[in-house]
Amino acid sequence: MKKIISLLMVCFIVLSFAACGKGEKGEKHSEELKIPDKKVALLVAPESQYPEDYMAAKELQSQYPDNIIVREYSDSRVLVPGDPDIVNIAKELAQNEAVGALVFARATQFTYLAIKKAKELNPELVTVAVEPDQGMDLVAEISDLVLVADWKLYAADIVSCAAKMGAEYFVMFSYERHAAGNPLYAQLKKTLADECYAKEIEFVYDAIQDPNYAGGPDKSRFSVKQGLVGLYNNKRIKGKNVALFSTDSSVQSTLVEECRDRDLIYLMPSYPTAYNGLCEVFDAQVPEDYRDIDTFVSSLTASIAEDEHGGKFAVYTAPFASVMVRGAVYSAFDILSDSPDSVTAALKAAGRVKDAGGKKLAAEPYPSYEKTVKCYLPGLELIKIKDKK
Repeated sequence: MKKIISLLMVCFIVLSFAACGKGEKGEKHSEELKIPDKKVALLVAPESQYPEDYMAAKELQSQYPDNIIVREYSDSRVLVPGDPDIVNIAKELAQNEAVGALVFARATQFTYLAIKKAKELNPELVTVAVEPDQGMDLVAEISDLVLVADWKLYAADIVSCAAKMGAEYFVMFSYERHAAGNPLYAQLKKTLADECYAKEIEFVYDAIQDPNYAGGPDKSRFSVKQGLVGLYNNKRIKGKNVALFSTDSSVQSTLVEECRDRDLIYLMPSYPTAYNGLCEVFDAQVPEDYRDIDTFVSSLTASIAEDEHGGKFAVYTAPFASVMVRGAVYSAFDILSDSPDSVTAALKAAGRVKDAGGKKLAAEPYPSYEKTVKCYLPGLELIKIKDKK
């Protein structure tokens, strides 16, 4: 009897260790990225519009060739007759039985319509939208998940950098669709103004032409030049300690040129893109890996050092926009794999996303909108590159 009891105890202990082993393995697996059966389609704007998004999409596709489809649509800043590419592509993908989710690497104009049409064709389709450019309220209502930048922390970094660079004036160029029509950019505008007030910097807002309605980016660039002349002529700004900033990707190169010619301060945005502007004016190498921003910074620094013009320039040391694209794709993977609450999926996915320096993407629920998460890359810094007199 004793032998039987001893044998049973040994069997129990062995089975217990086996169960623990399986549990540990299961827990470890749960922390790893789960790849769904359905494919994730990643919709991106052209590389010329949002380089980070484009590069991030291509790298994700190469990393998960059997699980990610990348589709590029036309520049959303230029309107053409007929249905926009983003809508037509979304409708096409919605009818592909192999596709389970659409991720809009940047929710540009007509994203709401694209999601609406796609879900009419396939109600089970999962959609993830990053940083809505227009109709934030609408996109948040219809999309399964929306990822946005934490503009409050973002604004604090920008103004802090402007103060370190000696700014006495902070000029923000934008237009109605961004500064008023989009709650996210409206919050950015207010926060920038508040941060400037706290640091005794004069905040100046100047409306420019919206490229979507003015006939393209060239009209927006011209209106920036006109606006800056008007600000000086009307004595709203004076001197060289003037920082220039805009939410529009198409005018970044113009801001850089004006800072070179007038010896002003250029504040490089992480949104809408960290690569447009400086790399268009200076001969800087854009890395093939979107996370290798150090290559871009060192190349840019060398190019500015050789430049004979003036100006003070700042650059981001972390690819915030690109990291959010990866977070969006990971969120889609999780939603398709486990069908959890989309916000929970996004928070879980954010914990897996890092930039090249190992900084994690922080995320928290957006209090004013359901199915919306605001993100920020801790340690995001602006650095002074060159100060030429």
